[in-house]
Amino acid sequence: MRLALVAILLIGMAIAAIAPFDVAFAAATFGSFRARIGLIAVLALIGAFCADRVGLRLEGHGTRWPMLIGVAAAIAVAAYVAVLDGVWFRTTLPISYIQVFETTALRDRLLYFMLRAFNENLIYRLFVFSTLFYLISVVTGVEANDLPPGLIWCAMVATQILNIGMNVIAPSWAALSSAALFYDALRYVAPGVLWAWLYWRFGFLTAEVASVGCHVFLQPALGVLL
Repeated sequence: MRLALVAILLIGMAIAAIAPFDVAFAAATFGSFRARIGLIAVLALIGAFCADRVGLRLEGHGTRWPMLIGVAAAIAVAAYVAVLDGVWFRTTLPISYIQVFETTALRDRLLYFMLRAFNENLIYRLFVFSTLFYLISVVTGVEANDLPPGLIWCAMVATQILNIGMNVIAPSWAALSSAALFYDALRYVAPGVLWAWLYWRFGFLTAEVASVGCHVFLQPALGVLL
């Protein structure tokens, strides 16, 4: 666990030094890259502490090749999102969203979204989900292994709703509609819940492989479809 935590810390701090990528994280650090580095380290350490208390693991586990589970999930989610954006919701996507794929080079999109995905997972899975999991165990007085799975799933969903609420829904509040909320739930909440489930069952690094690796397949696909 120590080696995995060191790797997560180093990568997370390097990414935070480049950009905040998250609305709440940016607001809390006031544009200071030093504050971002410090805060992401604190969040990772708190998350690792809480994870250890409830039996969540940072390294891959649960199968002989946990990283292959992450790669398979990355491919599956990339295909799922490509169908959502490129087929089912293609005619309703905002022009500004489509223009990103028309005007931004694939290399730049990969760099942006993969870096963002890593620290998003660190903030919302390692920190928020682990902390919420631990607090549920403490408040209910039930050992983590004995908690009803439904409570854990609720924590997964709540964690991703918090993420998407701040980073997707709040910035577009003026244009919000029931159709937009439905799309956001399918496009953003569902994959985030899957990343949390992978963390729960196969380790945090497996979830990172899935969430970061997803863009290796998704960005080229959307560049063609959009």
